[in-house]
Amino acid sequence: MNKLPQIKVSFVVEGKEFEVEQLTKEIDILPTETRGMDDWPEAIKSNTNLPEDLHPRCVWCICKEDLCMQIEIPIQKIIMLLKGKEQKLLEFCKKRNLKKFISIVIHGDVMNLPEIILSSDTVSYLGRLEVEIGFDIYIY
Repeated sequence: MNKLPQIKVSFVVEGKEFEVEQLTKEIDILPTETRGMDDWPEAIKSNTNLPEDLHPRCVWCICKEDLCMQIEIPIQKIIMLLKGKEQKLLEFCKKRNLKKFISIVIHGDVMNLPEIILSSDTVSYLGRLEVEIGFDIYIY
């Protein structure tokens, strides 16, 4: 039997400088990962030739990972965490000019990939949050 694909979904808020602890407190969700400006390698912090989008930034992230055949399963777990906190999240991010995105990373067997479909409800919800959606697919 083939192994189920591994799907990792990350909801990420990032920006130049903001207090990740303040976002945690504001929306009452404990992040899976955070990264402050000082957490970047010195080679990145001191490199003035990097494009703007590769400069050090603060990152607040919640991740869900599953072995499953539908990308909606881990996405729905993140949506359940965010339910009822949308307005606070939007206000916090708008005030500080922060970027929000969902990263979907799939690792799977060439003959056993998951269903890569987003329901209209999921697309509408993420759209209301002004979230970009990105995919990385690794096939073995």
